[in-house]
Amino acid sequence: MASASNDETGTDDERVTVLTFDLEERRYCVRAESVASVLGVADDESLADAADPWNAGTITVAGERVRVVDLPRVFGSTFRTATRVDEPKLLVFDATDETGRYYSWLVDHVDATRTVRTTALEPPHANTTHVKGRLEIDGSNVIWLDERTIHG
Repeated sequence: MASASNDETGTDDERVTVLTFDLEERRYCVRAESVASVLGVADDESLADAADPWNAGTITVAGERVRVVDLPRVFGSTFRTATRVDEPKLLVFDATDETGRYYSWLVDHVDATRTVRTTALEPPHANTTHVKGRLEIDGSNVIWLDERTIHG
């Protein structure tokens, strides 16, 4: 990928902290400030069996209702869940829907936060509202998802 470097020696353009995570063999990120917490999921069977991965169900976390988007099924190479990871993670966002439920995404693995330069962001290769663009982080191609459009 011929993107701008995210090293600290670049120009003084805007920097944003993103949280990186994996879905199957691909790396993704989202604005870290929009994520309220990251939780382990002990049993995702009811979520995996949901008819609609965009609304895979609702769970209760610390007394709050959380709406789950099953991202491995939405963005993965297959809608089957046979290759699901053993210990998926749940990214819980600080945004809520019209009923007051918090949004969350089921993901395979959560990595770490990174600070990136916004000028390093390349436009998406396809016409989509769910992807802000692509960038390179630590030598890996990363797809930056737009949580606002995914939440609707």
